Formats: sequence, C-alpha cells, structure tokens
Amino acid sequence: MLQEQLDNLRLPRDLHSEFEDLIRALNAAADDEAIKREGEMQIAFILGLEKAKQLRPADIEALYIMFEAAVQERLQRPAE
Repeated sequence: MLQEQLDNLRLPRDLHSEFEDLIRALNAAADDEAIKREGEMQIAFILGLEKAKQLRPADIEALYIMFEAAVQERLQRPAE
C-alpha cells in the first residue's frame, strides 16, 4: 500500500529508489525498536528534502503522513 501511495506522488526518479529502500528496511525490521529506528530515519530523510526545498510542500506533507502511518501499521502488526 505504501508503494502505491508513493507511486501516486510525482517524485524524481532518484528519490523513488531512495524511498523504496526505506520501505524495504521498514518491512525487514525485526522488532519494535528496529521499526522505530527506521521511522526516525524516514522522517530525517524527508526533513532533509524539506529543508533543501527539493519537493513541493504538498508532497512533503504527504510523505510525512504516509511514512508515519506505515510505521504505526508495522508496529501494530503481530510478530511473524
């Protein structure tokens, strides 16, 4: 679902691969601490893009919302 939302944003191609890496890392996180660390890294990455003014404000806001929701969903998913 996160990948679909990401695809709906008009992001530069090089950023798509960066976000795909973040998604894979989040999905691979083994426990709550690792999930939270991944979430912090995602937010830091988005913040860097925001400060560099590399994306439209609406896209930045959408990314914050999408990744925060993905982290919360991942934290609620039972351990496999």
